[in-house]
Order: sequence, then C-alpha cells, then structure tokens
Amino acid sequence: MGAALGPEISETVNRLLKGKSSINLLEAGCGSASYFNFAPSVKSVGIDISAEQLARNTVLEEKIQGDLETYPLPKNQFDVVVCWDVIEHLSHPRKALLNLFDAARPGGFVILGFPNLASFKGLATKFTPFWFHKLSYKFMRYKSTPFKTYLRFAVLPGQVIKFARANGFSVIYSKLLEGGMTKRVRERFWVLKAGFATMNLAARAATLGRCQSLYFDSCALVLQKNMPT
Repeated sequence: MGAALGPEISETVNRLLKGKSSINLLEAGCGSASYFNFAPSVKSVGIDISAEQLARNTVLEEKIQGDLETYPLPKNQFDVVVCWDVIEHLSHPRKALLNLFDAARPGGFVILGFPNLASFKGLATKFTPFWFHKLSYKFMRYKSTPFKTYLRFAVLPGQVIKFARANGFSVIYSKLLEGGMTKRVRERFWVLKAGFATMNLAARAATLGRCQSLYFDSCALVLQKNMPT
C-alpha cells in the first residue's frame, strides 16, 4: 500500500507544508525504509522496537529503540509524524496513537496507513491464527515474513478518525483501497472471486449501500493537529 500511495500522500502534505524550508520528521515504527518524500529539507528521527530494523535504516539522523505504546516521545516536537503498517501490530494501539498525537506540533501532520478490518482480508487476518498468516505469505510467494497482528477494533478506520477528532485533529486526507493480495487471490481463483462478489453485494444490499466495499482492505489517513484556540 505504501508504494502505491506514497507519491499521492507526499504531494498532499508537501502542498500543506508550502513555505517551510525544513521539517522535523518522526518515522514511528520506521523499519528499514520510508515510503514518502518531502520537499523541505528533513531532520528525520526514527523509533522502532527492532534494533535490527533500525540498523538497516540509513536515512535517519537519530534512532530510538523503543515501544510506541510506552516510550516517552517529546511533546509538540514534530512537523510530520509517519506511522505506516504499524498500529495493526500493537496490542494497545490507542496508547501509541496518543503518544504520536502528543509528539506532533500544533499545525503538524500525522500520516497513518493500516489494514481495514472491515474487509475480506481484514476479517481473515483478525480471525485466523498466526501460522495461517505465515502460510499465506509463502503461498503468495512474498519474500518478507509477517509480524504478529492484533488488528484491534479500535483501528477500524471510522474509530481511528473519531479518536483523532476527539484528541484535537482534523482529517485532511482519507482513502480506502484494495491492496495487492486480495486482487491476486481473486485473479487466481474464480471460485473465491465469485464468492467475494456475492458476499460484497449482500453486505452492501443489507446496509442499503452504507457499507464500504469489502474489497477495500487498506486505509490511509493524513491528520492535522488543530491550533490551540
């Protein structure tokens, strides 16, 4: 998802950062690489629980090994906070979100990317064991290995948006889309393709169209911290 939306989100945030010559950037759960490019010069700080992932990241100016749920991030410090494909792996995602919200400056941005639980892939991920996730990665011939995924109900897109607004943020950008795995499964197996189509149609009919397509398994948000009144 990051590779697909990286340019679009970068363009959106760069437009909002217009006039800034430099920004303080926090990559939360940074791993070994970033999906986004920002026009101003960047002072980048990364936090990850994995020392190995931090060691592989060559673009960070400062590295922090710590848990997003408990590490005391500096408050009101960062112009942009990026947390991509991370909160679904946390047992207490709202603790991490509050930490990230506090770390953003007033007027600053928090960029989030995470799976949509209310989707075929999201439900399968939530209610199947970890060994099945590893088997799925092998079946799809992914080179990477999955991390343990909690995918709490608190990270449903609507819940994240509601929580952000309750904590002083506005939604600047919101997008749901279908990721590569669901597309590849549907393309390979006509039986599953037909089954997915039937269930998706039934869900939308039962909710009179209020239910988003169950194919939309990924969510991206850009949140802006409101200025104090």
